[in-house]
Amino acid sequence: MILARRRTGQRGFGLIEILLVLVVVALAGFLLVRYLGSTARTVEMIQEERPIAHARLSADQATLVSVQAMVRAHHAQNGQWPADKAAVLTLLQSPPRFQCAGNDFEYDPVSGDLRLLIADAARC
Repeated sequence: MILARRRTGQRGFGLIEILLVLVVVALAGFLLVRYLGSTARTVEMIQEERPIAHARLSADQATLVSVQAMVRAHHAQNGQWPADKAAVLTLLQSPPRFQCAGNDFEYDPVSGDLRLLIADAARC
């Protein structure tokens, strides 16, 4: 009888109660990890897309194509490529305006090729 009194008078948690709390905590942790994971993926996706940067880079590439067309027209008329970048700029009515900050073009007088300094949308 003394043993029975001690059991009913004991304070604390039973095994079922502890297991129930552990299951609830594990479920809450699982849901939190899934939420944080989906949030991180969403942020990564937005950073990868960067629609404005892609639009600016596309505009710069279009500008470069028009400058390249002027250089090719000069080559077709004169039989030689412009001597340097300054000569290329004289073919244009105004200097090209690139949308990406700090962007410009490089010119190779041997082949007449032009390329953008910033060709990566992540840097634009």
